Amino acid sequence: MPRHMPRFDLQFAAEAKTANEIVMAGEASYVREGFLPDGWTPKRLEFLYELAYLRAFSAWEETLEAILIRSLCGFASSAGQEIPVLGAYFRTLADAEAALLAGRPFLLWHDSGKVISRCRAHVDSTLPAHPALQERTIASNQARLDAFAHIRHRVVHEQNDARAKFNTATLMIAGQTYREARPGKFLRDVDSTVAPPRKWLETIVLELQGMLAQMV
Repeated sequence: MPRHMPRFDLQFAAEAKTANEIVMAGEASYVREGFLPDGWTPKRLEFLYELAYLRAFSAWEETLEAILIRSLCGFASSAGQEIPVLGAYFRTLADAEAALLAGRPFLLWHDSGKVISRCRAHVDSTLPAHPALQERTIASNQARLDAFAHIRHRVVHEQNDARAKFNTATLMIAGQTYREARPGKFLRDVDSTVAPPRKWLETIVLELQGMLAQMV
């Protein structure tokens, strides 16, 4: 009887909720204090949104790794067990992680194209009966995930390339660019395409959670 994949989508939601609570605390303080010189200002709030986004995106990356490691150990998702390319499951999580790392100290998980290639290198997706949930979920959402990664990079990088890719991302997601290519300004902006409206930070987090739910 295979072990069941943990509900990583719910764990991600809990992590994202913690990050969002920090943002909401800042918003509440801003409402009380307004534009007091030593209090919250819109720009300071935007920095909080950027920190919350980094926390959420980091949790997303960690979860992708955790799912693939467990798939290689025979953990079953809602669609069943993945089939390792090598034909046998690893006995321990440490063994599966070592195989993924292949001597490297760590792996990066923000690049959806590289994650897809990594999944294909370790999980057999050649037969229709094989679920390959992680690979297929990421591949079907690749454009969105690339945009989300560009937002993450703009938070931590000031290069012109990061700014340009961030502008491309917000054009695709929100249909506009933001002054000075400020990610916090976008993340704090309202997504009016849904009812009730919500911040773009929440929209992105919910999308990531939904993708994870498809993988487990």
